[in-house]
Amino acid sequence: MRKVLLILDGIVAKEFLSILMAKHLDKNTYIFVSLDKNLLPQNLPQDHECFSFDPSSPNKLREILTAQITDCYIITDKAEEREIIYHTLRSYSKTLQISILGEIPLQGNDKQLLMISEALVLSGKLFEKFPNVPRTAKYIGLGQGEIMQISVPFGSPYAYRSVGVIKQKKWKIVAIYRSEELILPKYSTTILPNDSLLLIGEPNTLREIYHRIKEEFGQFPTPFGRDVVMYFDLSHSKNLEECIHQTLWLFSHFKNKRLHLCFFNPTSIEEIVCLRNDTRLNGEHISWSVEFYENSLKEILNRDKTNKNIGLILLEGYLFEKYKGYLLDLGIPLLKFGMQSLEKLTHSVVVLPEKLEEAEKISSVVFDLSTQIGLKILLYDFNPNEEDHDQALDYYKHIAKVFDKKIIIEQSNAQNPILWLNRQKHILQILPLRKENVKKFWFFSLCDVENLSTHLTNLPQLFIPLSV
Repeated sequence: MRKVLLILDGIVAKEFLSILMAKHLDKNTYIFVSLDKNLLPQNLPQDHECFSFDPSSPNKLREILTAQITDCYIITDKAEEREIIYHTLRSYSKTLQISILGEIPLQGNDKQLLMISEALVLSGKLFEKFPNVPRTAKYIGLGQGEIMQISVPFGSPYAYRSVGVIKQKKWKIVAIYRSEELILPKYSTTILPNDSLLLIGEPNTLREIYHRIKEEFGQFPTPFGRDVVMYFDLSHSKNLEECIHQTLWLFSHFKNKRLHLCFFNPTSIEEIVCLRNDTRLNGEHISWSVEFYENSLKEILNRDKTNKNIGLILLEGYLFEKYKGYLLDLGIPLLKFGMQSLEKLTHSVVVLPEKLEEAEKISSVVFDLSTQIGLKILLYDFNPNEEDHDQALDYYKHIAKVFDKKIIIEQSNAQNPILWLNRQKHILQILPLRKENVKKFWFFSLCDVENLSTHLTNLPQLFIPLSV
C-alpha cells in the first residue's frame, strides 16, 4: 500500500476529493493538506492524516514530509503556489513522484513529475464529443489509440451484423455497451444501432475501422471483407464475356476494394490467350488467375479463404446450383448472376421473410448497396395483415427517412411471391442467407420463400449472411 500526499485547494480539488472518498479511500494511505478546512475529510480511518495549514509555506510543509511518502498530488488553481510547493517537495526528495494539475516552469528535465494541463484536458474532452471523432483510451494501456470506443449509427455496415461475421484482423471487438449494460460478445452476438463497441487493436487499423463503422453508405462488402472474388468454370459455363462485364461494372461502383477473378477448368489455349489479351483485367486493384490443377470450386475457395479477405463472392447459376449447400454454409455474401444484366437494374427488392428480424438485419446492406449502384428500394409484403409486418415496414421507413432514401412498398396477399418475383424485370433480389434453407427436402419447403427463391434463374440475387 502506497502513502500518498494530497495538497488541495479550489473547486477541482473538492470534486477530486469527493470521488476519492466515495470509491478509492481504502486503496492507499493518505495525508491531506489544505488551508481550507472544508477540504479536509472527517472521520477518517486511523492510518490517514489531515493537516490544516498553508502548503506554500516551505517550513510547515517540510515538517510533515517523511521518507514513506511515495506520491504527491498538487491540486490548486493558484499557479504561484504550485511552483513553491513543487520546489519544496523536490528539495526534500529527488525520487518522489509528483503530479500537478497545471503547469510550472522548469529549468531541467524531471522524469518523476507529471504536469496535467487543464486547458489540454478540457479541450480534448470537448473534442471527443464532436461528431465523427473516435474516443480512445489515454490513461490505460499504451495510450496510443490501441483502445477505442465507437458508437454504431443507423445505416452503418456493422449494424445488425453478428460479431462472428466480421473479420477482425489486427483488431478485436472485446465488449459492447448497450442501454448502460456491458455485453461480452459471443460469436453470434448481433450488433445493433446505438451500440457502443470497445475495440482493441493496432492504432492505424482502429482508425480505419472507425471510419468504416461511421461512414453509413459506400462500405459494402465491408464488414464481411474487402475482397470481391468472381469464380468461373470455363468447362461448363458459356457466358464468360457477360460475367466478366457484369463483374467489372459492379466493382466500378465500389471504393477502396480489391477484385480477383478466378477461372478454372480451362478447355483450350484460346481461352487463356483471350483472357491474357483482355486489357480490362489489368485495371487498378484488379487481378486474375487461371487454375490449371484444381477443378473443384470447394477446394479453391477453402484455399482462398486463408489467402484473401473475401467480402463478396460472384458466380453464375451453374456453380451456385452445384455447390449451393457449401456456398451458403460459408457465411460470406454471395451474388448469383441471373439472366437480367446488373447494368439494367432499376430496383433492389426485399420480400419480407417469415422471420421479420431478418429483414432488419439485412437492411444496412440493402440501403448501402442500393445507394452505391443507384437502385430504388422495393419492399414486397405478401402477408400485409400481420401486425409484425407493419413493424418491419415502419423500421425500413424510419431508416429511409434518416438517410433521405425513398422506398416503395407493394402489399398483396393474392399474389404468390415466387411468381411475382419471376415476372419482375430489372430487379436485384436481396435476401437473408440461412444455412437451413438448402438442407430441407423441397417438398417441405413449399412455403419457405427464401428456399424457393434459390431456384429462380431469371433475376440476380444477393444472399446476405446473418451469422456464421
